[in-house]
Amino acid sequence: MQQIKDKVAVITGAGSGIGRALAMALAKQGCKLALNDWNGDSLAETVQMLGDQTEVQSATFDVGDRESVYGFAQNVKDHFGRVDIVVNNAGFTLEQKRIEDIDIEDYERIMRVNMWGVIYGTKAFLPFLQEQPEASLVNISSIFGIVGQPLQGPYVASKFAVRGFTETLRNELRKSSVAITCVHPGGIRTNIIRNIETNQQARLQKFANAFDKMAGTSAEDAAAQILNAIQKKKVRLLIGRDAKMMDLAARLLPRTYDKLIYRNLDIERIRIK
Repeated sequence: MQQIKDKVAVITGAGSGIGRALAMALAKQGCKLALNDWNGDSLAETVQMLGDQTEVQSATFDVGDRESVYGFAQNVKDHFGRVDIVVNNAGFTLEQKRIEDIDIEDYERIMRVNMWGVIYGTKAFLPFLQEQPEASLVNISSIFGIVGQPLQGPYVASKFAVRGFTETLRNELRKSSVAITCVHPGGIRTNIIRNIETNQQARLQKFANAFDKMAGTSAEDAAAQILNAIQKKKVRLLIGRDAKMMDLAARLLPRTYDKLIYRNLDIERIRIK
């Protein structure tokens, strides 16, 4: 999709991070925007930052709510008359815990947003995308949709699900007008860690500070790479040197890459009831 100007793009999770940066990048290209976030204040900040660069429609809701997603899709189509680009970006993670220590309710909560939010967003908008001679659907997975990261069981499970769902859809729509892209970011400097709900704030702050030092890619750079992937119809995008290295390790050492990860984590020390 070389021509972005005057296209209509939908972005979920646009209140911060990659979603906000991508909205800004697309607006600069003259793209009209339909934005979502669960946090109304953050979403309003994004809209304010966009100013009068382009036409913007916004809606605050949880992407894990199927009726809200489908209603949003129809409203976008009714308002703009078309949909050309959809980026299912909304997602969150939980504090570090071992799988055996994580409540089932936490799995359900993260799957509701990270997995079902992507499925709902895809299913709701796909018929409108298929009406266009050229369209793009981008689903944000993670490098943890490629490798199994200890202490992030629910998040990893949700991101592997996004990867499998997206790659299957891509194969099914290979001859379609809709280009399907699965994105696997590594460490991106966003607020995803600081937004974790926990009663152990000191530990969270330490984790967030360590993450910030490790994260080698800014949200703006990630957005620029996603925009490039849309324009070049890339089927798969790894963002960050860390993501590329972990992907390589998983492919070259599928049975032993976990030893490299385990070496850098004090897993036995982390048990939270």
